[in-house]
Amino acid sequence: MIRLVTLDAYDPKVIDRLCKVLYTAFGVGCEHAGDMSLPAGQHEPFDAQELLKALPSPRAYADDKILYLTSRKLKPRSVISGEVPCSGFANQNGPRALVSSAGVKDPEAGLKQIARHAMHQLGHTWELHHCLDPRCAMYPPWTLPYDGGDTFFDTFCRDKSEQRIRLAKS
Repeated sequence: MIRLVTLDAYDPKVIDRLCKVLYTAFGVGCEHAGDMSLPAGQHEPFDAQELLKALPSPRAYADDKILYLTSRKLKPRSVISGEVPCSGFANQNGPRALVSSAGVKDPEAGLKQIARHAMHQLGHTWELHHCLDPRCAMYPPWTLPYDGGDTFFDTFCRDKSEQRIRLAKS
């Protein structure tokens, strides 16, 4: 099960549509697990990794994945080639992921972009790595064509995610 936790106010219709996209992408249930306040002592732009560590977990089962959604800005990440925009963070094979919709002015119109980033970060929680296919949600998100892509996995990433999800089910 994917438990979606909102850290800021979102239209319930947008959250419902996002849950449906994630259900379609992963084939596991997705539900809005409620709202949560940002932890004290955090300042915008947030360090995504530190914010994810500071967030408490909602009630969940051992094989649940938790996706936190915020409309706040995240600090750019440092990579070998310099700094790149950061849209979220997830530890590889961890239970939790964070996604920011800060670059999206209208969440309803930009749902595809938010969902693609959510799929990417949740993919990391199921041990998926970056993909070479620019159409795939696991393509590196700091690249120029990323935000224009669709909400799907290529064949390799879909097979691997299905395998990981089957192994995780209790």
